[in-house]
Amino acid sequence: MSHTGQLDCNTHPADRITPSRVGAYLADLAALSSTATQRRRLEELFIVASLLDPRRSWQWIRDLATRVRWRDMPVRDKRSRLVGADDLLNLGHQLMQQAEQAEQDHPWCRALLNRDGLALALLAQRPLRRANFAGLRLGQHVLRRGAGWWLQIEAEETKTRALIEVPWPETLVPALEVYLTTWRPVLLARRISWSAGAPAAGTDLSVSSRGAAMGTQALYDMTTKRTRLAFGKALSPHLFRDCAATSIAIEDPVHVRIASQVLGHRSQATTERYYNQAQTIDAARQWQATLDRMRASPNPSYATTKAEDAD
Repeated sequence: MSHTGQLDCNTHPADRITPSRVGAYLADLAALSSTATQRRRLEELFIVASLLDPRRSWQWIRDLATRVRWRDMPVRDKRSRLVGADDLLNLGHQLMQQAEQAEQDHPWCRALLNRDGLALALLAQRPLRRANFAGLRLGQHVLRRGAGWWLQIEAEETKTRALIEVPWPETLVPALEVYLTTWRPVLLARRISWSAGAPAAGTDLSVSSRGAAMGTQALYDMTTKRTRLAFGKALSPHLFRDCAATSIAIEDPVHVRIASQVLGHRSQATTERYYNQAQTIDAARQWQATLDRMRASPNPSYATTKAEDAD
């Protein structure tokens, strides 16, 4: 980097990958991400650095990833970062409405609003894992069947090796068709020379701002950006899954075990903590109802005892 702040073209890109810079990046990442995410980013950096300069030893990056694994801890206070699944769904619809109403904005900006709104609304109702969501392709995973649409992801493509075959949310069918006929073509037309290195969108459902396929990192960046602006806290695609299960536990505790099907778990074990949460919430509500009845119709003998104590 020159003293004017301009990039020095004589500097090899690999020279900018230094322990101090990576350490600073990792410190920023740790504030928002779990150690699992930090390790993945370091592994990705190791691959990139090895491609940039295969003659140089980049083992120190892997050593750093090992140290991160030793202190493996979940993201702190994850529950405080959750919001209701209905809030996420409403945010998605709001963004799609903005795209329709912002007639003075550039069509490309409106297309991004619509794409993000549709993605958030779909994630709220069908909380797929990030890789599966980013990999959705028309004609392969998003299929028209009669008057409706379906999501179908083969077992070998899922983490749990279980087939996912669910209807596209009925309330989002019109939104999907508007996106496919109006806004997705706008994004595809954005394909320009400097995006030539990115994979072409092809049949990918989600198209990036560069007119290319929207990958897992772009999906992560979009969801965290939109939710931070809306709620003051960033929610990753994975947190959408927690939001869905928690919302079921709070709003419909009797049917809390449907969360395992909603999230695509092969067993009930992963969902058991939400069942326990639902039981606690239900008990708290019943106790509150009992207290409300006691306040509305105080026990005469209890009132007499209180009066005697006062004397």
